[in-house]
Amino acid sequence: MPVPAQNSDLGVAFITVSYGSGEALRNFLASLRQFHGDSVPVVVVDNKPDDENVLAIAQSFGAAYLAQPLNPGYGAAMNAGVRYLEASDTSASFYFFCNPDVIFLEEAAAALVHFIRSDARIGAIAPRVLNEDGTTFASARNIPSIGTGVGHALLSKIWPTNPWTRIYTSASNYEKARDAGWLSGAAVMVRDDVFRSLNGWDESYFMYFEDVDLGWRIANSGLRNRYEPSIALTHTGAHSTRKHKTSIERAMTESSIRFMRKRYPGPLRAPLRWTIVLGLKIRGWHRMRLTA
Repeated sequence: MPVPAQNSDLGVAFITVSYGSGEALRNFLASLRQFHGDSVPVVVVDNKPDDENVLAIAQSFGAAYLAQPLNPGYGAAMNAGVRYLEASDTSASFYFFCNPDVIFLEEAAAALVHFIRSDARIGAIAPRVLNEDGTTFASARNIPSIGTGVGHALLSKIWPTNPWTRIYTSASNYEKARDAGWLSGAAVMVRDDVFRSLNGWDESYFMYFEDVDLGWRIANSGLRNRYEPSIALTHTGAHSTRKHKTSIERAMTESSIRFMRKRYPGPLRAPLRWTIVLGLKIRGWHRMRLTA
């Protein structure tokens, strides 16, 4: 399939983080190169560099490789990828952050750049994210509040269509372009100047909720998180987190508590934080029992 000639001039750099991603990473890079060409800069940050296969895969697709032996976490690794680009004098106006288990179905970067350049108020933009069965993943959500955060945490598994989860995930609103509270880090494009002004991903989150936090900070800065469903890609969910369900649930619980404490600071809000933390810990305990 021919690749649009303008890809090398888009000002986009792709960054992905691998943790034993192997063949998922190979498929991601193959689809990226198929639709975006060989000249677009790509950085693979490897949080598990004992797997030499990842280095070989990155090199086979002309991607830069950056090893992170201490595994600093997802957000910290993405930030390291941005710093790598800066150190190598690679100029980028937009960073397209993607999980390594994403498959491109079309030339997505040029279309997203067109939309983000059309409105200076857009700080971040994301395409429609499809599950493997073709259904739409809830990737453009509202910022969790006390009610939706606790309601979703406690009831989403046993009552998926509960009203708090539907509000939080914007469940009925994925067919039209719109603003969102935050965009999934599975595939999100962020302006370089916005990313710099916010000091990038918050590295205090080891994994999960760093995308919620980034979207929250973008919105608080007066900018928009834009969801654009006319562009789509597939998220296979094939990366290595499937193998470590208990530790993943623990990390998700810890990160969600960290975000809620950050969103509701101060002594006057302490009772609210206690309520939220209790609800999230109950959710985490219940889910870890299910995955044990």
